[in-house]
Amino acid sequence: PTDKQIEEVLAGIASPEDAKYVAEWFATEEGNKYLSERFDWEIGMLSEEMPESVDPHSIPEVKMKARFMNEIKCERGQRPVGRRWMWVAAVLLPFVFLSVSLFFLANRTGIFSEPEYADINVPYGEQIRVILQDGSIVHLNSDSRLRYPKQFGLFNRTVELWGEGYFNVAKDENLPFKVDLQGVEVRVTGTKFNVKAYKEADEVVTTLVEGKVNFEFNNASQQPQYIVMAPGQKLVYYSQNGKTELYATSGERELSWKDGKIIFHQTSLRDALDILADRYNAEFVIQENVPHDDSFSGTFTNRNLEQVLNFISVSSKVRWRYLNNNADAGKEKIKIEIFI
Repeated sequence: PTDKQIEEVLAGIASPEDAKYVAEWFATEEGNKYLSERFDWEIGMLSEEMPESVDPHSIPEVKMKARFMNEIKCERGQRPVGRRWMWVAAVLLPFVFLSVSLFFLANRTGIFSEPEYADINVPYGEQIRVILQDGSIVHLNSDSRLRYPKQFGLFNRTVELWGEGYFNVAKDENLPFKVDLQGVEVRVTGTKFNVKAYKEADEVVTTLVEGKVNFEFNNASQQPQYIVMAPGQKLVYYSQNGKTELYATSGERELSWKDGKIIFHQTSLRDALDILADRYNAEFVIQENVPHDDSFSGTFTNRNLEQVLNFISVSSKVRWRYLNNNADAGKEKIKIEIFI
């Protein structure tokens, strides 16, 4: 911080942004040293102004009372102020203002209080968009959960995700944004990326669209490692063995869910049904004689489940039928049988 920013904070007239920035600097080794030297200087100034000795004498009570009564009759702004009060105020007021500023900052950021969290749970077949207090936007896919503090901390912005989410993070180089995936962490400053990390899945998939991502994880030996991703890359992390794979991608298929699209590109039947199960809150019962080597390609935009299943039926030998009442789909999963 500049000298002007520091003085304004000590004087209690700084903006909340400058107060926060300077307070973070005070917490560093350099800032702590500055505060210590500043305190020593203020104390030295106080010592120089103090009288070396005081001669004992009687107190003229009558004269003092008369002078006091005369002074309180003076108009506001014309009361004389003794030199001693001036140097006491000069020394103490900066620290008072600093305390008030730090209290204001702590109250705004909640660093001395227990953080409050909000939970967003997305039902099957639905999507939700969340705007966080720093301006970051999160698109949540079906069957996902986002947990975030109602007020971000002083030194980072951390959220927790179970499921899939697309993050458009507001840029703040001094306040990194972290996505906690329960054992894996994605750290950014200002970035657009997609993360898929469902609880029952072995893979954590991160696709970077814009900016830079630090993907932090534990390898097979449980040693912490991190990979710096570049735009146009997709990283797949396997939680069972700690291995990673890095691919080049346009991101179209990985981000298609956000725009209401389903993209199949040589997708196997089982993988296609898994995608449809998540998207439409469906449960598929596959008969044993149904082949699994069929693959499908196609793009569907804002299509219902029946339309997609009819496409699969036309493209292969498989058929489908409801096992429960489709009218109750909003209350429970749709059960569908896949057969020959």
